[in-house]
Amino acid sequence: MKLRSTLLAAFAAFVAPALRAQETAPSTAMLRLKSGAIQWGTIQSHDPEGFVFQRLDTGGVVRLDWSLLDPVEEKELRQRFGYVDLTSEETLVSADRIVTVKGLEFVGRIVDRTADAILMKTASATIPIPKSEVAQASDVVQVPARDVYTLEELYGQALGRHDVSKAEGNFRVAQDCEGVFDFAHAIQHYKKAAELDPAFKPQDVAQALARAEEKAKAQAELEYLSEVDQLTKRNKFDEALARADAFKEKFPQSALLPEAKKKHDRVIKARTEFLSKEVVRAWNFHLGRLARDAASKPLEEVMAYLDDKLKQDIAAATAKDLVKISKEANEDTARQLWKGRKKIRYLTASYGLGTWLLGKAAALRGYDESGNDGENKPESEQDKARADLANKIKRFLEAQEVARRALSADEKKEDREGFWKEFPFTARTNWIVAYYVENSGDFEVAPKPIIQACQTCGGKGILEYALAGANVSRSAVGKQSTDLKKECDSCHGIGAVRRILYR
Repeated sequence: MKLRSTLLAAFAAFVAPALRAQETAPSTAMLRLKSGAIQWGTIQSHDPEGFVFQRLDTGGVVRLDWSLLDPVEEKELRQRFGYVDLTSEETLVSADRIVTVKGLEFVGRIVDRTADAILMKTASATIPIPKSEVAQASDVVQVPARDVYTLEELYGQALGRHDVSKAEGNFRVAQDCEGVFDFAHAIQHYKKAAELDPAFKPQDVAQALARAEEKAKAQAELEYLSEVDQLTKRNKFDEALARADAFKEKFPQSALLPEAKKKHDRVIKARTEFLSKEVVRAWNFHLGRLARDAASKPLEEVMAYLDDKLKQDIAAATAKDLVKISKEANEDTARQLWKGRKKIRYLTASYGLGTWLLGKAAALRGYDESGNDGENKPESEQDKARADLANKIKRFLEAQEVARRALSADEKKEDREGFWKEFPFTARTNWIVAYYVENSGDFEVAPKPIIQACQTCGGKGILEYALAGANVSRSAVGKQSTDLKKECDSCHGIGAVRRILYR
């Protein structure tokens, strides 16, 4: 603290002569930067955005933004040069937001309801909104207090909160007034605070008074920039950008030009963040919607659609949603935002009993069928019997696979198409989604699938009948045949339902 005080004292001693008048020759100054570094030199010129500094050691000349200075010294230097900070936060209040079926937006406080209308108070009037025209239930948003109340109403509220017979009460009233752009009353109460008690925070009161007086001169600019913030908060990014960009033409000499540039950058950032979230919602929504549309088509058409067209349709539909938010969005924007999305949690997609349509190799891809490390060996007679049965089942499935391959192309197509036609609509939709997310490359898919045993055959792929001396899941009462009758009607011999995790 002692070192900092010494440095600040040295700074004041060296830089004060140059700050009294711009016409005098530049004086040597010590600047403390935000990084902690210290530079000696002279301030050659300055403007609202920064200053030109010539180093004492090398003679080099560099332009610096005010923001590169230590915050304390930046504030003092800007004030001494006459650049008062005009960017303090505006007071916000909670308000109700209603959107009508025509797309009109109303923001204010709901004060009453009648049989057929909602009464909303704003700073300009109390508006009746017919209930029949409301598109969605009201939600709560943060808006400038002066959008809901008149300045006189806000001033009366401030007077009711503080004791204006004391200096502190007037100071607080002035701060409240400043926060709602009522600079005339703010100046009045800052002066009153100084009159009532000159010893009450003299430096703070003096700085606040100077700030309020400068804000009063720049009231139109401040209100203009406040609208940029409100448009941004309502996700009207194109309007906010247009307003921020037009500031330099509307107020070419304003000290708030740097602030307008900052607001432009903030709108861009807010738009990108909002679109990044929206693209995830829209991409997944349109995948589900288009999958439902495709589910009513024959399997052969579905597979052709999944090849590439579905990817194009999802991007196009998502882009249309993004254009509603910003006219600058397009399909390339949608794809780039989707590719750069944050991948947080996994979702699940299932092929259901249509897993067999993939073929056995694809259905079980990524799954360890043994389910063990190979160290456990059958030890009991019962274990040996089970192992023998498993071998018979395996041989049977292999024979079934050979027989299936021997079917003609027409028979295979008829088998698959017949199943697809009888497959429930929702199951078909889920199958399409699962296939797309696993094979399109649009999603990150967990390397290990979730393989669940078919509930009908217990994961064996066949419907078992009685074997001599064995007790199995489906007994053929009164029969002692050792034949394995047929493959499972549910899973078509695959024995599994494939599910995948994706994000």
